[in-house]
Amino acid sequence: MGIQNSQNTINRLISRAEKKEFDWIFHVGDISYADKHYFDFQSTWNTWFQMVEPLSSRMPYMVCPGNHEYAAYSQLFFETRNFVVYNARFSMPGSNTSGENMFYSFDYGPVHFVSYSTESSFPNAPHSHFSDEVAWMENDLKRANLPENRKKRPWIFALGHRPMYSSCKGYSDTNGNPTQEVSVALQSAFENMFNKYKVDVVLNGHVHSYERNYPTYRNKRTSTSYQNPPNPFNIVTGAAGSLEGLKNAEDHGWNDPQPSWSAHRFGKDYGYGILTVHNNTDLNWKFYRAGEN
Repeated sequence: MGIQNSQNTINRLISRAEKKEFDWIFHVGDISYADKHYFDFQSTWNTWFQMVEPLSSRMPYMVCPGNHEYAAYSQLFFETRNFVVYNARFSMPGSNTSGENMFYSFDYGPVHFVSYSTESSFPNAPHSHFSDEVAWMENDLKRANLPENRKKRPWIFALGHRPMYSSCKGYSDTNGNPTQEVSVALQSAFENMFNKYKVDVVLNGHVHSYERNYPTYRNKRTSTSYQNPPNPFNIVTGAAGSLEGLKNAEDHGWNDPQPSWSAHRFGKDYGYGILTVHNNTDLNWKFYRAGEN
């Protein structure tokens, strides 16, 4: 998101929040882009908090770390590296023992939410400063998938910054196989686990566009239906705002042909999504353009 190209998104969310159209917000990383403001690092964080205050003052504003939370790329680098500022400015709930906000889980209504870090603490992660996320994830999902817990909360959603699956050029080949280094590492670390414990939906950001995928496993589409899908499906919603601009404002930013697991993709405007869980069997997801009411 950041403080540039995000005001339309924030305004739309404030308007919907005033009408009580959703209960809380989850921001999937790349929060303030303060690392890009080399001489205004802390003040950029402050500006971003002021921008979202009409939201965060009335409802929970949940976050996970993105690559732009790692450090200030200036004279403050050694003081801020390893997500120091991110962990100082946010306090998330959950049961992890790291003492940080890098990964955690919580329950809300009929859903178990797992917020995981795509930046650290799994094999071949960009950084490895925190406790073992893979072991924590295994224990958390195993517990959430116990019959008595799944009966109470039949939905399991996983949320993290970088995607395993994106058909943006540079992230996968034309056959749909992930090629970007971190995407490959994430797939190796987590995809089997998400399938083993029957995670329903994986939501990500990072790529500055929108893409909804079909249920997919090991690079292959397994269904074109979202009714009782055999595997999780991914949603990439990384277009709330960015000083770097939209990734796929032009169609040539996407892989062509479109991989079979990619259901819909859009990159011509900033936007956000609203997920509504109606009951134990039905949910609805909608992506909204920030430039439209």
